[in-house]
Amino acid sequence: MEIAEGCFRYIEKIFTQLEEFRAFELLRSGLDRSKYLLVKEAKVIAMTCTHAALKRKELVDLGFKYDNILMEESAQILEIETFIPLLLQNPEDGFSRLKRWIMIG
Repeated sequence: MEIAEGCFRYIEKIFTQLEEFRAFELLRSGLDRSKYLLVKEAKVIAMTCTHAALKRKELVDLGFKYDNILMEESAQILEIETFIPLLLQNPEDGFSRLKRWIMIG
């Protein structure tokens, strides 16, 4: 019985992995795959304030969501630039998902 349960767990694991990779079969271009990874799988994303401002519409359209911001060299940017990260996601139920904003430097 132990062997059968072990085989069942192994098969379940394989099906879970197949389910995760299924999206890559449907997404044909590298750009679509990278957007999927950005929105669904990424744990840490780094970008400059300038890049965030340039890509804002694209990130909002993708449904980009985040809870934390770590802003490095924050003393070197303008005050108005500190608000750019707040505009990279649409609020849910009128509230921002943002929980932490850490400013370093």
